[in-house]
Amino acid sequence: MNRLVTLSTLRAAALQLPPCTTDLAGNEAVAFAAVRAAADDGAQLIVLPEFSMVPYFASAPGGQYRDWAQPADGPLAARCAALARERGIALFVPFYEIDRASGRYHNAVLGFDADGNPLRAGPVARKLHLPVGDDPPPGYDEAAHFTPGDALHVVQVGAWRIGVLVCYDRRFPECWRALRAAGADLVIVPVAGSGGDDMDFFVGELRTHARENGLAVVCANKTGDEFLDGVRIDNYGESCVIAADGAVLARRPGNEGPGIVSATLAHAEIAATREKLSYFDHRRVDLYDTPSF
Repeated sequence: MNRLVTLSTLRAAALQLPPCTTDLAGNEAVAFAAVRAAADDGAQLIVLPEFSMVPYFASAPGGQYRDWAQPADGPLAARCAALARERGIALFVPFYEIDRASGRYHNAVLGFDADGNPLRAGPVARKLHLPVGDDPPPGYDEAAHFTPGDALHVVQVGAWRIGVLVCYDRRFPECWRALRAAGADLVIVPVAGSGGDDMDFFVGELRTHARENGLAVVCANKTGDEFLDGVRIDNYGESCVIAADGAVLARRPGNEGPGIVSATLAHAEIAATREKLSYFDHRRVDLYDTPSF
């Protein structure tokens, strides 16, 4: 087993999963089988895509499918914790959350260490920015289904400090800067990427954020056509692992189907990148909030 206590290198894997159906137990079985396969392949940290346990439902009327939501300490979390402990891996699992205390619903991520312990009380992330769009028809409105999160978090996994950005959150450079400032080495990005010309820019956008901030990136997406209530979601894959200098270490196009996308990350390489590409150190933060015209 990999207990990740003081590892200066880390074998990280993004799982490119097939589309989900309304058979939630079946979705979980597929995802857990992929986790076990990645662990058997040597992965020490494993990231699942956004909406990895349920179909993408933001095209439905607000309030529909709320019976799919679970609390952060519910049965799904218990099964994920047991799986992380069984395989001795750090595990990040996006899920549809109902917060018992507030009654609010969130697009959130569970995180567990290699002993099955939660990486923080509650989710390691709640999606901060909720998109609205018209592609695919009839459009989607995540704000009709979720309450946005109100904080960025960096969690400790052995010797690694890890930030989490959920899908659309990756579009905002301020999030990356904030995670770097908080000491992150690595950012995981679970996405539900589909539609339009987004795929043309997807990996390039992640590479830019990685290079500008000296942050390694592990991004997981689904692949293939997903259907719910007659709406088709064309998940385009492109799961990837990216080095802190923006180099693509591993990548899986959607036309290659589901699979494990893994690479080894090293603290020494991140440190060397930050010394060479010292953009973060050259910031003029005293200027950014007070532009003059």
